[in-house]
Amino acid sequence: MSEKTKVLVIDDDPDIHAFCTLVLEAAGYAVTVAASAAEGRAAMAAARPDLVILDIMMEQADAGFDAAQWFAREYPGLPVLMLSSIADAADSLFDTSTLGVADLVNKPISPEELLAKVQRLLARRARAEY
Repeated sequence: MSEKTKVLVIDDDPDIHAFCTLVLEAAGYAVTVAASAAEGRAAMAAARPDLVILDIMMEQADAGFDAAQWFAREYPGLPVLMLSSIADAADSLFDTSTLGVADLVNKPISPEELLAKVQRLLARRARAEY
C-alpha cells in the first residue's frame, strides 16, 4: 500500500486548519497543522510534507514571508502554497519575488480551487523529480 501524500498547513486560524483538513483528508491526503511559523518549522522533521500551505500574517505581520524564505532555503523544491487574506496586496506591500513560493492565493478559497492548486503543485513537483 502506498503512503499518503502529506500536506503541512501553517496558519494561526483554527477555521483554516479545520477547512484544509476536511477538504484534503477527504481527497486522501495526510494533513498536519501548525498554528505559527515557528511551529511549522518545528513540524517539518516529523511531518516530512510533500507540500506546505502557509499563511502570510501570523505571529508577526511578515511571519509567513520569513517562513517561506526559510522553506525555499532549507527545502528547495518543496512546493509552498501561500494562502492569505492579503494575497492581492502582498506584491505592493512586500517583495514577493524573493519568496520562492509556488503560488500565492487569496482567502477565502473554495474546496475545489484548493484541491486543484494542491494537485497542480504536486504534479509539477513530481515532474521535476524525474
